[in-house]
Amino acid sequence: MEQRQLGRSGPVVSRLAFGAMMFGGVTDEKVARLMLDAFVDAGGTLVDTADLYGTSESMIAGWLRARPGARERVVLATKGRFAMEGQPGASLAPAYLRTALDASLDRLGVDHIDLYQLHGPDADTPLEDTAAFLAEAVASGNVGYVGVSNFPGWLFTKLSRLLAENGGPPLVAHQVQYSLLARAVEWEVVPATVDAGAGSLLWGPLGQGWLTGKYRRDEPPAPDTRVAGADDEHLESWHRRDTDRIWAIVDQVVKVAADLGLTPGQVAVAWAADRPGVTAPIVGARNVEQLTDSLGAADVHLPAEVSAALDEISSPPAPQYPYPWVEEISHWHD
Repeated sequence: MEQRQLGRSGPVVSRLAFGAMMFGGVTDEKVARLMLDAFVDAGGTLVDTADLYGTSESMIAGWLRARPGARERVVLATKGRFAMEGQPGASLAPAYLRTALDASLDRLGVDHIDLYQLHGPDADTPLEDTAAFLAEAVASGNVGYVGVSNFPGWLFTKLSRLLAENGGPPLVAHQVQYSLLARAVEWEVVPATVDAGAGSLLWGPLGQGWLTGKYRRDEPPAPDTRVAGADDEHLESWHRRDTDRIWAIVDQVVKVAADLGLTPGQVAVAWAADRPGVTAPIVGARNVEQLTDSLGAADVHLPAEVSAALDEISSPPAPQYPYPWVEEISHWHD
């Protein structure tokens, strides 16, 4: 599998990352180990989890113990910020993050985490304090590199600046939702990430299953699917995505897949992997079959005309201001 550097100064990681969010929920330990084996055997290196993902960290630890040499081959990433049982004070405050980091190290059974990510913003903690924690975590040797997830562009930029001004480690990664169905991060978040020298890791590149082609217009989703179980406020819910625009994108992906001899999911992942500023889409799965399908995109680069057509049909509607206006005046000259 192709390897890429994460940002300007991060580790070298595989073009696809593996997301272990399902471990301990819909995926039992036996299947989890089979998926991790399949990912690493395919040349994958970046394994992403979080303390919030139930028993995911512990299940990865079991796999690491059972597979000699796996720790040396894997770039291990996790996250902290949200409430965990037995860990009061959830926030980006250093005291809480120290507790969260120590607990993740213990659950993962490792002496350091390659990439530690702040799982989301916290308006109640001064960002200067959070920056000091990140510097401390790297200096202690407990963490190799640092990044964030789900930050707005301006906040990512501010944290990056604070770290640089105080001799801290650079942010090397920003994990965001990004797919053919969710491209709003292109307006500010991805440009801010690129400007700071970090790489984008993408969660949800399959649009929560919509881009696999398994859903059909005018056919409600099967009861055992993620979409069927999503409440109306969830982004992937049928109520929110059963629109002409979404179906046009899905139909185009299905057509491209048939023309190229790929599956729709492989088309969606390959498109995401080659977007500007992207280091790796994170592919999660409920079972080995789903993972195998996604891994089929590892070496796929879509023809330029195909990517352009997908870009056009999925182009996100611009907010009324300032983006269309800024684009217009950017070409004004004396």
